[in-house]
Amino acid sequence: MNNYYKYLIYLIISAFLLISFSCKSNSSVKSSFDIQGHRGARGLRPENTLSGFQFAIDLGITTLELDIAITKDRHVIVTHNPYVSAHLCLNGDGSLIQKNPSDRYSGPLIKDLTLKEIKEFDCGSMNPNASQFPEPPRMNIPGEPMPTLNEVFILINETNSIVRLNIEMKIDPRYNVTIPEKEFVEIVVKEIQNSGMKDRVNLQSFNWHSLEWVKRIDPSIQTAGLLGSESFRAINDSIPSPWLNGIHYSYTDGTALGILMEAKSYIDIFSPSWKLVHPTDSKFLGSTVKEIQSAGFKVIPWTINKTQIMIELINEGVDGIITDYPDSLISVIERL
Repeated sequence: MNNYYKYLIYLIISAFLLISFSCKSNSSVKSSFDIQGHRGARGLRPENTLSGFQFAIDLGITTLELDIAITKDRHVIVTHNPYVSAHLCLNGDGSLIQKNPSDRYSGPLIKDLTLKEIKEFDCGSMNPNASQFPEPPRMNIPGEPMPTLNEVFILINETNSIVRLNIEMKIDPRYNVTIPEKEFVEIVVKEIQNSGMKDRVNLQSFNWHSLEWVKRIDPSIQTAGLLGSESFRAINDSIPSPWLNGIHYSYTDGTALGILMEAKSYIDIFSPSWKLVHPTDSKFLGSTVKEIQSAGFKVIPWTINKTQIMIELINEGVDGIITDYPDSLISVIERL
């Protein structure tokens, strides 16, 4: 065989290997990146509803992000607030929910209502903020009730979806607006254990004490520590933030990683406001994505709706993104 044919074969084999590696690499990046639909697809369909979840699943998300509270008769209900929001729901007859002037919330507390009473509200007819979520692309779906967590599990099983669940426990340590914290966590963990989907679920919360309770009950359940732009700040020199399970930010090294290392025994995933891990933002909390990952935590920030910020954070190396517009995130990933 002369040198020409040897060189031609070399080129063909090299091209084949390069294409194979490129396809495998792109496929790996796309399949490993966690596309989380915030409250389903909040910018496109009514949040925390079965129709919204189905829509997000059909788009191609990898994880449904949703929120839970617990009713008076101890059912786990999917809702962002510990109360029935007058900005999201209507009474069953279509009338507006009346706010009690002496109450700091816009509607009745979930903990004071039974599941039957909860199911009477219409949580699909209202857009909570038309300027934030313009129509189109957002579409209201009248008559959508608040689902139970079990109904979400059933939806996933009936559609043979492989989607994961990122479930936020809405337990405010400052106010008595939910059932007792320990009971709340025990009920939720039991529901997850009984679902048969425990390996596809993680529990997240701004209340890190609740996450420690999760690990005490079932160490195998993955947990995500949420952190806001202000929730880490101490009340004063002697009193830490009520959200951080006794961790006093001022007595750490003043970074996101410094806080996380104090909670390493019960937090697996760091889920901050995206500004806290974006090095060019004024709220950057001193630890890069790579530094946090090197310490053993996945990094999945919230809530990112602008494609340019998505691109910048993907380039920073985040493990996933939580967004109201999963269609935009999917488009960005496909372009990259």
